[in-house]
Amino acid sequence: MKKLFAILILLLFVSTNAIPVNEWKREVFYRNISLFAPAVAESEDGYVGVLTEINVTMMNGTGNVFVTTKPMTQLDMQGSAKLAVAVACSMAGKDMKSYDFIFMVVSSSPIVGGPSAGALMTIAVICLLENLSASDDVIMTGMVNPDGSIGPVGGILEKGSAAGSAGFKYFLVPKGQSIEYRLFEEKIGPLTIYRRKAVNVSEELNKKYNISVIEVEDINEAMGYFTGYKFKEEKSDKQIISSDFYGGIMKPMAGEIIGEAEEMYKEAEENLSKTNLPLGWPWYNPRSIIPNSLKNAKENLDEAKNAMYNEFYYYAISKAFQSKINSLFVIYACNYYNGKKIEEIKDEVEEIVNKSISELREAKIKGLESLQCIGSAQKRVLEAEEYLNKSGGDLEILYNFAYARERCYTAYWWMNLSNYFNESYNVDETLVKEIAEEYYSYAEDIFSYANILSEQTGYSSNFINKANEAILRAKEQKEEFPSSSLFNSLEAIACSNLAIETIGIDDLSEKMNRTKEMASYSIQKARDMGIEPVLAISYNEFARSVEKNDSLNSLIYYKDAYIIANTLCLARGYKGGDIEKINVITSPPNEIKEENQNQFFAVAFISLIGGIVIGFLFSSRRMD
Repeated sequence: MKKLFAILILLLFVSTNAIPVNEWKREVFYRNISLFAPAVAESEDGYVGVLTEINVTMMNGTGNVFVTTKPMTQLDMQGSAKLAVAVACSMAGKDMKSYDFIFMVVSSSPIVGGPSAGALMTIAVICLLENLSASDDVIMTGMVNPDGSIGPVGGILEKGSAAGSAGFKYFLVPKGQSIEYRLFEEKIGPLTIYRRKAVNVSEELNKKYNISVIEVEDINEAMGYFTGYKFKEEKSDKQIISSDFYGGIMKPMAGEIIGEAEEMYKEAEENLSKTNLPLGWPWYNPRSIIPNSLKNAKENLDEAKNAMYNEFYYYAISKAFQSKINSLFVIYACNYYNGKKIEEIKDEVEEIVNKSISELREAKIKGLESLQCIGSAQKRVLEAEEYLNKSGGDLEILYNFAYARERCYTAYWWMNLSNYFNESYNVDETLVKEIAEEYYSYAEDIFSYANILSEQTGYSSNFINKANEAILRAKEQKEEFPSSSLFNSLEAIACSNLAIETIGIDDLSEKMNRTKEMASYSIQKARDMGIEPVLAISYNEFARSVEKNDSLNSLIYYKDAYIIANTLCLARGYKGGDIEKINVITSPPNEIKEENQNQFFAVAFISLIGGIVIGFLFSSRRMD
């Protein structure tokens, strides 16, 4: 009886707390396309090429990306598909949140890991967004990078063999991969030697299958071969600030700051001459550390003057500030050893930092120019606050105080710089907060994907670490300082992009050249649209200045410059369906083979319109 009673009570509880089934109706439209991608599978005889069918369905939705594979793959198809959708929506000027996408990947056998279908997925999504047909003579391999470029993949020869066997006429590969390097075994007497030799994939595949191998650099270029269309770029007749005017602004500023650095150096030199420094320990010796800092101040000052002479004004300003930091550290250290307490010095610096933070919290953003300047200023003053509160030994703390104070002055410099430019495209505070939140969300997504690829390949740890630091800062700042958070998110995206784009690349020179070209292109594009990308210009100049001595940071600054400039352009968004018909190479394979070798891989168009994928964040929120 007791058991029956307990069951009745339980049933009563379940019935009163049951979760209801919801039902609704909605109108759904669909578009669908199927393309083939070459892949690599394992067999008893080694690796072989296979064809994978990628079926993509688009419907009205809320930004979901679903992936199903048969059989299971060794690669992260979800991340690759999501990136493909984001790149395609950015290029087409569509709001990703207005659609859902379903990717069905079907292969005859399990395929080997690597996001080599990303570029083809992007083409498929563009075809759906723009309602374009794709040629059934063209097939492609290559990963899609967040900037719209097509990244390197492996197994080109195997994939080309699969494409040729299936009757395709044109095989698009990432730039530089029509030549593949392979290990060959050679017997020399009793010895077995392995040599790395170049294999001309183009010749091999053309000879065996009569298929043409064509190198493509970015998605817009590949789109031309698949569809016969490419995205147009918009230009503005609005008068822009010229590079000469930029120099006219920066040159006197650089001269003024170099003058300040000279005065501070003299003061530091005089202070040091009147101070009796303690001996300390071999590993922590004030008599070595402090004079070395003064020496560094002089070297930085000389570099600033040289940069000024060579018209690298932003780099000159940067080195002058570094000179001031080293000189100020010497002054603080001398004051400390002459009896001034660390707490007194901290109080002085803290007052400056707090005042700077308070003023920048209230700084008003009116347009895209002040957004750059105030965002940069906020980044610097918040970094000053971090250094003010860092722990360490006495001299380390004093250096941090010097850094914090001078960082505040660089923040004021950026804040005042906005007064020299006319604003373009009104921006309100509410929009900045909203966009900062979404950029942070995207930075997290692209960082997660980059981190997975980095862990799988062992590449790009430096970029991953820098991206992670920037994401943490963006998260902390997005409520109170959304402009700073925005540019930290862009920095995280830049580093995550590079982490993906440099996988498998040991020599960064080609990537450096491409990124440099993209930065210059995007800066000019912003100016053509009536926007002055002052922050991008400054970063681009800094990258040029350190390119020979610090290739890693140079690459980051070039990428950051590109992303910032392109983001400003995307503030207006691409026009949906704004494409144009183009002429592409349609010669039969045998005719192409007879052309001049230098022109064999040429394309009918080269455009860097691809842009960073975060453009879709702006596409549904046009700025007036």
